[in-house]
Amino acid sequence: MPPSTGAGAGSSAPPATGTGAGGAAPPTIGAGARPSVVVLDESPEAPQAPETTGPAGPSAAPGATPPPQPTTEEPARQEPARDEPARTEGADSRALVRTGTSSVSPQGLHVAKGALLLQVPSASDSSLGSAATMEQAWLRADSYEVTSREGTLGQASVEMFFSSLQADLKARAAEAAANVAKVEEAGKAVADRRTALYNRAVTHYHKAKLDRAALARELEAAKADAARVPQLESDLRVVRAQCITSEEANRAAAAKLQVADGELKRLRQLEANHLKELAALKKDGEEKLAELSRRLDEVEEVHGGGYRQARTEGIGALDRGLSAAFPETQDAALAAVGVERESRRQATGEGSSEYFSMEDHLASMSARIEPITKLGWELRKAAEELVPMLWPEEAVPQDISGLIAAMERAPDRFLDWKESATRAGADMALSFVLSWYNEVDLGQLEFRRAGAEDKLPADLKAARLARASTIAEFVDKTLFVADPNPPPSDGEYMDDEEAEDVPEDDPAAGSADAPPA
Repeated sequence: MPPSTGAGAGSSAPPATGTGAGGAAPPTIGAGARPSVVVLDESPEAPQAPETTGPAGPSAAPGATPPPQPTTEEPARQEPARDEPARTEGADSRALVRTGTSSVSPQGLHVAKGALLLQVPSASDSSLGSAATMEQAWLRADSYEVTSREGTLGQASVEMFFSSLQADLKARAAEAAANVAKVEEAGKAVADRRTALYNRAVTHYHKAKLDRAALARELEAAKADAARVPQLESDLRVVRAQCITSEEANRAAAAKLQVADGELKRLRQLEANHLKELAALKKDGEEKLAELSRRLDEVEEVHGGGYRQARTEGIGALDRGLSAAFPETQDAALAAVGVERESRRQATGEGSSEYFSMEDHLASMSARIEPITKLGWELRKAAEELVPMLWPEEAVPQDISGLIAAMERAPDRFLDWKESATRAGADMALSFVLSWYNEVDLGQLEFRRAGAEDKLPADLKAARLARASTIAEFVDKTLFVADPNPPPSDGEYMDDEEAEDVPEDDPAAGSADAPPA
């Protein structure tokens, strides 16, 4: 019968115990009576096993096959329960066998493949127990009663039922040993893997410690840098303020530079215009000189030596006039005369003379033209700079005649500026006095007390001059102060002069309006 159909067939090998269910030691196989076994349930559709005759033993076990499983074509049906035989007094309630002497001779065992369950007839309501209990009961039995499919009784030995169980247990033991070997190999692999993982973990741990130390150092450096941030921000604000100041100064300098560039362009343009005028004047003078020379030659041819002499004297007078007006050109003129005489000496063999010839005068005048031109340009530039200083409100004349007229009025204008300076100084002195003594009557300061200057000591005069110099520093010298009482006309001026001839009384003699001492 297959081990899967009996209870406890799939359990481990039974232990070798000395007592069974009944408490007695198991008897020797083949001695005494054999137990009888009853098949209570079987499948009628199971294939029929061929009946064999002969002694029962282990050879009968291989013929047994497991019962077929139910399929969709042939559904399994449940067999009706069989009536159990009556329980005897010698039956064991925990075993599948019962003891007793059978009068029937042993027969061949016929067990159906479809048998599902073995039960003890005398203990149908009890459990089957463990495989060890079954084996002990079988070992104690002396006969084994089985019932075939047709209900025929037979006998079988204990090897018939436990050979497959032992083989299965051996197979399971071998499989368990193989599994244990696999588990040991897996455990070794796991241990190796665990060791490798532990080594990696230790390596990563030490690396993490090193990284943590490095990060700690970086954190300290970052904290130090962060502590410097407020100072850096303060420095940045100071630098930005300095940059703003520098930018403003640069813009102001750029504006001044732009104004200076414009003035420079204007001056360069004016210089170019002057140079053009001078070049035109020089060319015109040379043309006139050439024309005069040509006409002089014609006249000389007509009138002879007397006209040449007069011409030479006229040109000499012009040369002497230029020498007197521009003495700076004398050296250049004498050098040009020497070169002219040397060239004539080499050309004609003419010797030197203490008198200038007409050619000498012409060479002298020609040498004076360039220095005179330069001096004229400098004089014009000086006049253009002087006019804005003397007349700040007036425009600078662009022609020579206007500059000459302004220079003719320059001496009188200088006198006006002197009077303006005296008025400004006196006004500043009175402002100082009134700032301290506002009760002073300005009407009393119209005249000066007679003899007051002679009575002042020298140290007081020196202190007064020093104080006057200090007060003069507060005067705006660029501001022209006009006379609030303009001078009278010529007729009024003459009347004033006649009135001044009449002697006046000294206001200091008993005058109550005289300024205090």
